[in-house]
Amino acid sequence: MSDKSKGVVIALGYFDSVHLGHRIVISKAKEIAKQFNLKTVIFTFEGNLKNAVKGSLEGVVYTLEERLSLYKSVGIEDVCLAPVTKEFLSLNAQGFLDWLNQKFNIKAYVFGKDYRFGKGGEGTPEFISEYAKEHNQTATAVEIYKQGEKKVSTTLIKELLSKGDIFSANNLLGKNYFIRGEVFSDRKVGKQLGFPTINIKINKEKFALKNGVYSGSVNVDGVDYKAIINYGARPTFDLQEKLIEAHLIGFDGDLYGKTLSVGFINFLRDIKKFNSLLELKEQLQKDLEIVKGNNK
Repeated sequence: MSDKSKGVVIALGYFDSVHLGHRIVISKAKEIAKQFNLKTVIFTFEGNLKNAVKGSLEGVVYTLEERLSLYKSVGIEDVCLAPVTKEFLSLNAQGFLDWLNQKFNIKAYVFGKDYRFGKGGEGTPEFISEYAKEHNQTATAVEIYKQGEKKVSTTLIKELLSKGDIFSANNLLGKNYFIRGEVFSDRKVGKQLGFPTINIKINKEKFALKNGVYSGSVNVDGVDYKAIINYGARPTFDLQEKLIEAHLIGFDGDLYGKTLSVGFINFLRDIKKFNSLLELKEQLQKDLEIVKGNNK
């Protein structure tokens, strides 16, 4: 990752949810790199930056593995992973940029106009511009991306996820929100009801989505299958552990041990406790008809 033989355009940010604002910064970095035959590198943090800085226990929209897959999907494979150690977070603005320049042959920086960095967020876009001039580099500040009056941000996306407003969150993300995990063998009750499901444990690092039943899709070996997704507990069976159960429409096969991404499209309904398996089956049939008709 730190091969200094080729010049680099570095996109600066956290890029923790790869929302539309992040995507514009990345696109600008790629555009400059293409123009001058340079390599594009994304700067991000290896761990949960907000928890490290604020000491909170707030989850992330995407885990590191999920973020890396998103960077790859927008054409970036070179990533600078910074540690969330006390030592690194104590670097001042000058120290931070010096650290980057020790790792890469930087020719240009691209960042949002609200970008802050270094200890206590002391570093500003103006500081980068001055630093770049002194080092024969360029600095490009990208306008803050808004929808209406609201700045598109990870904070706003988390607010939407907590309400179950997946449709609006997806519009800001530029891609359907997803959770990635390994399929494990569970009770197989769904199969008995005629609705076989894949079961995935939710990574503890993830920000909590509103519990509920969602429409979505799951990609298996390059094929997208529409899905009914239960996110949360399963009160009908008195099971309180939160996990993902997804019924893939039209899929027949064994997926145990596979790592899959479950994409969320729309909130269908709240989770409820049914009085019988027959009642549950009838509801699942209704969910199925909605998903078949509405999922895009």
